[in-house]
Order: sequence, then structure tokens, then C-alpha cells
Amino acid sequence: MPRKRYYIVQGMGNDEIGLVGTITAPIASAGGNIVDLRQDVLHGLFTIYMVIDLTDCDLRIDTFKDIVKTIAEDTGLNLSVEAYHPVARDPEKRNILMILVGRDKPGIIASVSQTLANYKANIEFAQNIAREDIFLMELLIDVSHCSLPLDNLKSVITQNMSEMGITALFQTEDVFNKKKRIILFNTNYSLIPPDIVKEILKHTGISPKDIADAYPAKIDAVSCSVKAAQLLDGLSVDVLNTIARNIFVEDGTVELLQTLKIMGYKIGAVSNGFSIFLDILAQKLNIEYCYSSELPVNDDSRLVSGDMDEEKIRSCTLENFIKESARKEQVPDEDVTVISDEGLAETPGIRIEINLEMILDMYNKHVISKDNLIGLLGSFGIPRV
Repeated sequence: MPRKRYYIVQGMGNDEIGLVGTITAPIASAGGNIVDLRQDVLHGLFTIYMVIDLTDCDLRIDTFKDIVKTIAEDTGLNLSVEAYHPVARDPEKRNILMILVGRDKPGIIASVSQTLANYKANIEFAQNIAREDIFLMELLIDVSHCSLPLDNLKSVITQNMSEMGITALFQTEDVFNKKKRIILFNTNYSLIPPDIVKEILKHTGISPKDIADAYPAKIDAVSCSVKAAQLLDGLSVDVLNTIARNIFVEDGTVELLQTLKIMGYKIGAVSNGFSIFLDILAQKLNIEYCYSSELPVNDDSRLVSGDMDEEKIRSCTLENFIKESARKEQVPDEDVTVISDEGLAETPGIRIEINLEMILDMYNKHVISKDNLIGLLGSFGIPRV
């Protein structure tokens, strides 16, 4: 039986269309068999890792290295070749899947990896995304030689992560068939960034006191929506639709949600902001579950009616939304992870911008009044000033 000749080709560089084909075609033409490949793009940085089997071809290693060097020169990538001696998988190996999710901060990865190392649990695969104050990480961990019983290891990690504001979830059975999970963003405060609000106040003469009078410091999200609807009373719904269609989603939000979907998560959003805006946002971001307040509109006049059913809104609780999304996805309630904006200066995860120029133009032309504009600022949640 011939000696196996395995080599690792790995590298990185600027991403462009067709790189994988440009790299792999010359290797295949020379007789190299790619038996393992992992490739990713991180913020425009292309990375690739391949295991090449040269056992059944006459290619010498020097010639193979020259081929890889030529590929590197043609693509501008930094590629290297190293001999590889694979280790057989232990049939007794025990893996668990761990998911960490919560508000982002420095030190999370360092803390969990050090804890695992201390108890001889080996990280075999890890991926994470940290954008817009949200942190999510998945780790496939070999616990075959762990110095703690599994329940104790889970308890230690859960405690350590909880101290950092991170929820630790574990899947110990059928780990290569990841369970379906839902990330639910629960926002009480406005999705409009504070700097945009300040710009609106600056150019319209509306004062922070005007905002505080409409939305007092201790106002809750439901009362905010009720007040916003009153201030929007009589405004054409066509104006609001125009504003909604011109909502911009920040790049970090798009990247975060796309990555979560690639990782297999369903996305939900809960807000007491008005559905006329939130539904458009859900469409742009392909959010599966969006729960928001419906702004009352007179169907004949197509004008906002400021009379909201506060009791009905208060009856729709976060717990209801958790249960509904879990039921639709046929998962238990505990597989719904809620990300809240409570105590944060900005909304985590989902961040938008409104078309400032268009809104100021509407205000200058008296399409929207001062009260309407203050109402608009409360239409996405409690304003941050």
C-alpha cells in the first residue's frame, strides 16, 4: 500500500469572484485530489484551507510548490504549502455543541477558551459574529478527556458567561444536526440613532424639552406609541409610507443578520414601534417574525387616526411573541433567545437611518407639522435624545 502524501495549502488575500476555481483548477489538472476544503470571506478578506492528496499522482513536491507559487502570483494571494500527517478520529470521541449569545464586549472568547482549556476540553471548531453590540459564537468541543463531568463543565461555563452578560446554550446529543433556534430582538427604545434625532432637533428648532414633554423620562414603550399616534393624527398615511420606503439599514446590521441566517438561525423582532415602518424593515432584512403596533388609519380619508387601543397593545406581551414564534418553528420556548436593548445607549443588532434630507424637506414645506415630527420620532420606540 503506497504511503499517503498529504499536503496543506492555506492562504489569504483580497477577495474577488472566481478565486476558488482559479486556485483549485491547476491543482486538479496536475493530479492533486482535494480531500478537505474550508473557505471563508471576512470583511473582504478571502481565506482558504485545503488538504491535498498527491498519493495517486507522480507530482513531486517541488513541482507542486511551484504550481502553488504560480497560483499565488496570478491571484495576489499569500499561499503556503506544508506536509500534513492526519490523525485518525478517536471512535470514542464525545462532542458537544456550545452556543454563546448576548451583548458584545472584549474578553468573551478569551474567557471561555481558557475555561475549556483548564478542564481539558478541546475546541475543534469555532465561528463567531460580533456586530452592532451583538455577540454570537458556536463551538464544537471534544469533551472526551474533560477533567469534569459534563454537567459540572456546563455549570462552570454558564456561570462564567453569565457574569459577562452572555447566555450559554448546549446541545449534547446529535451535535452534527444543529437544533433550530430563534434570535428575538426586543426593542423598547427607538431604532433611530440619537445623532439623527439631534440633527432633526437642530434644524427644526424642536427642543429636547419638547421631546421630554411628549415622552417623559419614565414613559413605557406602549405609552410612547399611544402618544406618538396622537401626534400623528390627521397626517396622510402616504407620507408615512414614503418615509418608510426610504429607511436605510446600517451595513453592520445587514452583515449580522445575513451571518445569523447562514448559521441557521431564524430572526424575530419585537417593537412597539408602528408596523407601517417595521414591516418594511422586516422585508428589507428578511426577518421571519416581526411584532409591532398597528397605527390606526381611516380607510376612506387615508389619514392617521390618533386613537389607539392601549389595552389591546398591553395584552400582547413578549411572552406571547416568544410562544408564537416557537410554535411556528416547532421548537420549545427555551430555544428562543431574547436580545434586549434595556440599559444600552444604542439599539443592539438592528440599526437604521432615516432619510434626514427628505424629512427636513417635508417639514420645511409644511407637509408634516411640528407635532407630526415629534410623533414620528416616537414611531420607532422611545426616542433617545
